[in-house]
Amino acid sequence: MSHLAEVYAKDLGVKIGEPIFKAHYYPIMEENYITIHNDNKVQAKEYSYWEEVIILVKKQLPDIKFIQIGNGKEPRVKNVDKFIATNSIKQSAYIIKNSIMHIGTDSLPVHIASSFNKPLVAIYGHTLPATCCPLWGDKNKHVLIESHRNGNKPSYSLKENPKNIDLIKPEEIANGVLKLLGKEECDRETLYVGQKYKDAIIHVVPDHKYSLSNKNLVIRLDLLHKEENIIHLLQSNRSSILTNKPLSDEVLSQKNIDNISYFSNDFDSDFISRAKAKGVNLRLYCEDEKNLAKLRVKFFDHQIISYSKSKKIEQAKGLVSLDGENFKIKSYSVYMKDQKVIQSFYELNDKKNLDDIFIDLDHLMIYKESNE
Repeated sequence: MSHLAEVYAKDLGVKIGEPIFKAHYYPIMEENYITIHNDNKVQAKEYSYWEEVIILVKKQLPDIKFIQIGNGKEPRVKNVDKFIATNSIKQSAYIIKNSIMHIGTDSLPVHIASSFNKPLVAIYGHTLPATCCPLWGDKNKHVLIESHRNGNKPSYSLKENPKNIDLIKPEEIANGVLKLLGKEECDRETLYVGQKYKDAIIHVVPDHKYSLSNKNLVIRLDLLHKEENIIHLLQSNRSSILTNKPLSDEVLSQKNIDNISYFSNDFDSDFISRAKAKGVNLRLYCEDEKNLAKLRVKFFDHQIISYSKSKKIEQAKGLVSLDGENFKIKSYSVYMKDQKVIQSFYELNDKKNLDDIFIDLDHLMIYKESNE
C-alpha cells in the first residue's frame, strides 16, 4: 500500500524532498527530556495508557523528563513532568528539536521529529504504518508499533469503540523507548486491561460517615446497609446506589441520586411504588432466573434484567487466566472501607477468593513483573 505522501506527490506531479523546517525559539529549561504528544482530535488515535509507559521508562531512567506538547486542549497525560501548550507548530518543533526523543500517536509531531532525525516511537491503531509512517531521518531510530487489532484489518474510522490503539500494551511502547536509549527491556507483562479501567469511580461501603464532595460515587448498600451514613453524601455528590433491600423515603427524597440498582429474587412492591412516585431511576436485577418470568409479569411496566454473579464470573474468566500468576492490580476505581482506599473488590475481601477479581474485571489493569 502506498504512503499518503507518495499519493499526493503523484497526483501533484512533484517529488518528495527533504523538508526545510525553521523552528521558532521557545524558552525551555529542561535538557534531558522526551517529548510526548497524544492527539485527541481523532478519538481513534488517542492512547489511554501513556502514564504506564512513563512509569516503566522512569523505572530505569528516573532522571529523564517527559514533556507533553500540544495546543493545550489535549487532556494532560498523568505523570508527565510538564505540559507545554505552544502558540504555534514551529514552537513545538523547537521543543522537539532539542529533545532526546519523541513519542506519540500518528500526528504532525512524529513527522517533525523525523525531519530533525530524532529517535522516535510512534503507535498506530486504526491505520497501517505503511501509509503514514515518518518519511525522513535514520530508519534505525524509528520504532513503529502497530496494534494487533485482534487480527482485524484497520478501520480507518475516526472513532472506534473499543479503540484498537489501546490494544497496544504499555510495555511495548516503553521497550521501544528503552531500546533506542540503549537500555534493557522492562520486566512488565500486562495480562489484561478492562475497557472501563480509566473510569474514576469511588465505591463507598457505608461503615463510616465519609467526608467526600463533588465526587462520582457508587454507594454500596448491597455490601452494608447503613442509610444513616449516606444521607450527607447524597446532599453533595451525584451518586448511584446498589442495594438488595428496600430504601427509606428519606433516601429516595434526595435530589442527587442518579440511579438505584435493586438486586433481588423477589422485589418489594411497596419500595418500587415509592421509588416511582419520587421519580427515581430504578433499575431492577433479578438474581434467580427461575423467578424472572413471574417477576416480569408482576412488574410488567418495569424492565427487569437477569443478573447472575456466577455467570458473570465465568464469562470474565474467559478473558484472562490468573491461575498460578504472581499478579498485581491497578484501577482508577476504588473502594472505601474501614476508612481506607482499596484498589479492588478482591482486596476489599482480603484476597481470599480469586473469583472476586472477576466481579469488577472491566475496571482493572492486571499485570505481572518477572523480577518479583
